[in-house]
Amino acid sequence: LNTKVLPADTKIVPYYNRETLIDTATNTVMHNMVEGILLVTLIVLLFMFNWRTTLIVALIVPLSLLFAFMCLYIMGMSPNMMSLGAVDFGIIIDGTVVMVEGLFVLFDLKAKEIGMEKFNNIAKLGMIRKEGASLGKSIFISKIIIILALIPIFAFQGVAGKLFSPLAYTLGLALFGALVYTLTLVPVLFSLLIRKNVRERHNPVVHYIMKGMMQAFEFVFRHKRTVLIISGIVIIIGLYSFKFLGTEFLPEMDEGALWVRIQLPYSVSLEKSVQIAQQARIIMAGFPEVKTVVSQTGRPDDGTDVTGFYNNEFDVILYPEPDWVDTCSKEKLISEMSHALSVIPGADLNFSQPISDNVEEAVSGVKGEICLKIWGDSLDYMEEKAQHAFTILQKVRGITDLGVIHSIGQPEVDIVLNREKMALYGVSAADANAVVQMAIGGATATELYEGIEIFDVRIRFPEEFRQNIADIGNLMVPTMSGAKVPIREIADITERDGPCLIFRDGNQRYSAVKFSIRGRDMGSTMKEAIQKVYAQVHLKKGYSMKFQGQFQNEQSASKRLTQVVPVSLLLIFIVLLAMFGNFEDAGLVFLNVPFAVVGGIAALFITGTEFSISAGIGFICLFGICILQGVLLISAFKQNLEKSHHSPNALFNSIKQGVFTYTRPVLMIALMDILGLLPAAISTGIGSESQRPLARVIIGGMIAATIFSLVVFPLVFAWAYRKVDKKHQIRTDKGEDPALS
Repeated sequence: LNTKVLPADTKIVPYYNRETLIDTATNTVMHNMVEGILLVTLIVLLFMFNWRTTLIVALIVPLSLLFAFMCLYIMGMSPNMMSLGAVDFGIIIDGTVVMVEGLFVLFDLKAKEIGMEKFNNIAKLGMIRKEGASLGKSIFISKIIIILALIPIFAFQGVAGKLFSPLAYTLGLALFGALVYTLTLVPVLFSLLIRKNVRERHNPVVHYIMKGMMQAFEFVFRHKRTVLIISGIVIIIGLYSFKFLGTEFLPEMDEGALWVRIQLPYSVSLEKSVQIAQQARIIMAGFPEVKTVVSQTGRPDDGTDVTGFYNNEFDVILYPEPDWVDTCSKEKLISEMSHALSVIPGADLNFSQPISDNVEEAVSGVKGEICLKIWGDSLDYMEEKAQHAFTILQKVRGITDLGVIHSIGQPEVDIVLNREKMALYGVSAADANAVVQMAIGGATATELYEGIEIFDVRIRFPEEFRQNIADIGNLMVPTMSGAKVPIREIADITERDGPCLIFRDGNQRYSAVKFSIRGRDMGSTMKEAIQKVYAQVHLKKGYSMKFQGQFQNEQSASKRLTQVVPVSLLLIFIVLLAMFGNFEDAGLVFLNVPFAVVGGIAALFITGTEFSISAGIGFICLFGICILQGVLLISAFKQNLEKSHHSPNALFNSIKQGVFTYTRPVLMIALMDILGLLPAAISTGIGSESQRPLARVIIGGMIAATIFSLVVFPLVFAWAYRKVDKKHQIRTDKGEDPALS
């Protein structure tokens, strides 16, 4: 266009390129992913203290992602920022860590038992097969449980389904790929890379952790009752505190730009509207954070937005937020900009972002984040009720950009003919209407032909003869006698506000009140707004009202969660029941869930994060992740108990040995999950907003679940299996030999 079509002194200069936003957001997500992979690998290296085992674990990350991407490609799907940024590599490879750590410990014990020289010469595939099969059962069950926990995400519909279903597919397929590799490739790699000289070196990190863990174990067993009571109180308080969290659908993504809408009175002229648009551009461009301001007056060229000269929209391109000097946040910039624009009389302001503005209008049909619609027939009655609601909503904290979307507001000249006076002067209605139509509206006199184009030629009075009611009243109307009489003598001429735009939804007329929410969470704001409006605005029969907009997505997704999450938890419990064969063990493992939930809630409170659907996805993922720790520990406790149930203090010794054996893998799993998502949890770049709540919930939940698994869970298991030591004591008191029994 610039080189071949436009004149030499004219060119197109792009001022808004959405590719820039996509690239920036993608870079943020990829940066978080790379940091997560490096941190997870570092944890494995610190705990295993062996480069070969670390290499085996690290290889599973790209292979699992490759497996997921191949499956997505076959299914015709593509991952999005949410699915990539929210993938926790610790979750993906935790089963691999358990397998590698278990085999490594087995080889180390065997080498110490028979000597390194003999160990290097013996065949090891049988050992790998036997131990791998034992560990594989727990790994398989835990991965299936995590995948089952993702079922509620697959059940999302509407906007939530579009946003989060790629996350569920990507994570689920990556988990399945990791499971396949863990049960097939990992044992093969282990047999090839770790064949000789397997020796667990002294690891100061693990040494001090194990020492502290065993001291904590002894302490909690000396204060069983106190620890259990405190744990119960923490769960009750933590779960109850959830009701005090603010709620929203999704954290607003920073697009690096503002979309400002200034709506003027319907009667404004084009010249005045353009003048105000120029004034507003100068005001907004005066802020140092603003890079470019571009405005459009009236409706767009494609005619998709039904509006008039009264509507001005501004695309305000901002400099990157780290480069800002005077303003500390986007919210403060909007507040200062709104105050500066308040000098424009009669202006109704609305602040949004380019993409968000399109989405918001598509959701409700109203130019605003949230709206209250009143349906009915009478425009005057609906506007009266909308104005009443406007007055009420003004007093609700957090509501901004409040305004009534008027249907009435177009100035009209109302000419009502007086039949009696017309009969007195001898004027027909047809003649009077013809004069009014031609003088004010114009009438087609002939047609003009220019080539193949045809134009109507209309005639009407010059503007100076129809500027006001007095001028119109002087219009001369012919009588039947041939004389003429001013129209003011045979008609009542008045000015009034008439309909300008008639909005319809579901084939019904409606009036609306639009607003945004800033400085307060959406959930509590909407709860207060709905309660006050419905209590004070009463409609007569045939009229109805309803709030619409962004919060509908949150309500729909939350409702779906309450329906599907219980089903998912039931399926997880059934899998645990099939694994352990009894309700007692399945129930014990399930106790990890409430502790993990409390940790996630605490993380939201500490970081000042509101509960959103992203945070809800984090809780769903937690259900599956935290159960792996319980499965590993309870399997170890019962296995040790079977070997030593005839000896004194069998229960305590079995639990102690299980905690000692599995402290390292449990901590490794927890730290990998935590550090794998830490970059996403603390990231502030564009594109990180929707990932932060999920990452923070999982991090807080894993911290709480790990403390419970290693500190409190052994006490709960000891209480549940307390009869084991009692049976031994009874046999000893009777003089029986427990070994013969």
